[in-house]
Amino acid sequence: MEELENTEAAGEANEMLITFEAEAYLREAGKWAHFLSITGFVFSVLTIISAFSVGAIVGKLQQTYGSGLDAKALSSGLSFMYFIFGILIFVPSLYLFQFAASLKNGFTFGDQERLNTAFQKLKSYFRFWGILIISFIVFYLMVLITALLGGSVKM
Repeated sequence: MEELENTEAAGEANEMLITFEAEAYLREAGKWAHFLSITGFVFSVLTIISAFSVGAIVGKLQQTYGSGLDAKALSSGLSFMYFIFGILIFVPSLYLFQFAASLKNGFTFGDQERLNTAFQKLKSYFRFWGILIISFIVFYLMVLITALLGGSVKM
């Protein structure tokens, strides 16, 4: 047990073997990751393009229906929101793409460093989504608390 702790402290890794079955599963996961990353890139670009065209759409809707809303403020807010959503779609897609490419190259060339990079990108992908989900939970809790406190205030 003490020998194991010494090798971990020195930065040496314990060797694990990837069986042919595990490699097949990882290769298939890499193909799906590649597909999902390309799809994510496409949706990211479409969302960012939508961010730049939402102003014209809001302006046309205001002309057609004569809304009392401030079209400039609404279109600026929606454009900003669409742009942020485009970035939020792009970042995990990039991690997935890097995971898929590194995984494929690692298995193709038998390169352990590329496999390590692949798993590092997969870790970053899950960390990104975890932080984003925690942020959404905190935001919703703040909205709920604000609504409950605001509802109890009497005017």
